[in-house]
Amino acid sequence: MTPLLLLAALAGGSDAHAASEGPWMWGVGPSLGTIVYPGRFPSKLPDAYNELEGQVRGDGILGVHGVLYIDGENRIGSHLDLGLGKGFNSIAWTLEYERILVRGNGIHVFGGGGLGFGSYTLTDVEEPKIGSLTTPTYEVRAQFGALYKQKTTAEELAFFVKVPLNGNPTFTPAGGGERVDAEGGGNWFHVGLQATVYFGDWTKPKSDKKKGNKKKARG
Repeated sequence: MTPLLLLAALAGGSDAHAASEGPWMWGVGPSLGTIVYPGRFPSKLPDAYNELEGQVRGDGILGVHGVLYIDGENRIGSHLDLGLGKGFNSIAWTLEYERILVRGNGIHVFGGGGLGFGSYTLTDVEEPKIGSLTTPTYEVRAQFGALYKQKTTAEELAFFVKVPLNGNPTFTPAGGGERVDAEGGGNWFHVGLQATVYFGDWTKPKSDKKKGNKKKARG
């Protein structure tokens, strides 16, 4: 199920006009991001695996981001992200709720957060190789950003904080050794920036436009 279909299913019965006219607004598209802090990844790693430390400089977060507006002040969204860097890779999925804080002239300022799941893997970047450390996580995400919309496209830039909570980390020795439970999965807390280009329907429902016109007529 794509993020857009999932969002549509969740919001399907949330509002009367949404049921009759479709979502208030929606969009889905590619996203690109990077880790700003810390300078190494993870921010803290158990001593037993310190040779596996990843380097954040030059990393990239490639993904798909979808949002669906319940109304003019509330929206739900979903991220599916693949992180790539020197000595590490990750995959994470989150489902989020966001509140529109400011809306006017095609610009939306928003803030919110969400929950999800992920997996982070550290590997050797130099010889001799010792193996790889894989840490499944429960994702906690908070974000703040701004969106600028046109009729069928929109651009967004968001500042986010993620706190991945470790599940059951495992270590796989180099050379095809047996995978074993690890002595800890590290601290994967990180802060980053993420940009998205959406494709969808960014025009207000006619019923909302009529309400706005009535308010103006009343003064």
